[in-house]
Amino acid sequence: MNSNRRRISGRLEHVPRGLAIITDVGDHWVLEGCDPPNFVSIVTVEGVLIGMDRLRVDWIGASAQ
Repeated sequence: MNSNRRRISGRLEHVPRGLAIITDVGDHWVLEGCDPPNFVSIVTVEGVLIGMDRLRVDWIGASAQ
């Protein structure tokens, strides 16, 4: 498994740097290459790390939380 792959769950928000996911512990991950699901604010994303806090998204969907 690639150590740069991540699965992250949290609240979807628009921040000055673009679309981001904010985790329960307050981590911010800027998302690239995704369209947010309609009317969903709590999501899980899977993707590859492309920076310290940036994730190239392969998959995004409603979280089971």
